[in-house]
Amino acid sequence: MLTPYYKKVDRSMMDWGFTIPKKLCDDFQAGIPVKLGTSRNVTIIWDRKRYSAKLCHVNRTSANPVYQLRWDSDKQLLKKIRKTFIQSYVILKSEKELFDKTKKERKHFRTSLASGKQEVLIIQPKNPKELEFEVFIKIKGEWNELFERLAEENVFGWVFDKGDKEYLIQRSTNWMKTKEFKKHDSAVNVIYYLANTKKRTLYIGKANIFGKRVKPGRQHQNMEGDWDLFKYDIIRPEFSNILKRIEDHTIRTVSSILLNDKDYPTLGLSGYRLVNKDWKKL
Repeated sequence: MLTPYYKKVDRSMMDWGFTIPKKLCDDFQAGIPVKLGTSRNVTIIWDRKRYSAKLCHVNRTSANPVYQLRWDSDKQLLKKIRKTFIQSYVILKSEKELFDKTKKERKHFRTSLASGKQEVLIIQPKNPKELEFEVFIKIKGEWNELFERLAEENVFGWVFDKGDKEYLIQRSTNWMKTKEFKKHDSAVNVIYYLANTKKRTLYIGKANIFGKRVKPGRQHQNMEGDWDLFKYDIIRPEFSNILKRIEDHTIRTVSSILLNDKDYPTLGLSGYRLVNKDWKKL
């Protein structure tokens, strides 16, 4: 049996992966070597879901070669790691660096937590192309539920990932049934979409707090109360002051494709009809 790795959660896991200890490199290769300077695709199985990663044999110019397991290309796995180990994520990322304006120098903080406060993930190589993840130690605190919700809405991603702010929208959901609405009613600064699949109508709106603006089972503006699907886009906080303009632009774009109730020039490419009336044609 291949040796499992009890990995203490650290900052690198929140961003890209980790460097494999030398004594475990053979176990992670599982009998099929990865040549120096190359990598191979591997699958990570966690809670019955499958994620993509790469097992890399890195040739470094100023140090000895290392093996790394990288998952920075799988955004869903990064999201799950951050949400699962939310205590570590908040502490490690918030203490990444501090700028001392007096001394004009950067002070770097620890990359792992103190003993007794460390969360641990079991990483079990199964074969050359598969590994399995299992939580071993998870620290639970009174703020976990709030932090997990913020991580789900990618609020921490906006705060910590400073190099990835070029997009107007920080998260866009899939279509969901109304029974899922309660899990999303606290979403803020959203452009939302309500669909009635029986009457084939669509409504687009904006909300500072989703659940205060929209209630399943109730008529919403010109959308009848039996709408059954919804989705939404979360607008980045720095653009929240133009939420109305984003709403108008979204409605105009969709109305140019769907039938609409305002005689706006359209291709009419779908059997759905846009029921918004309070918007500017320009």
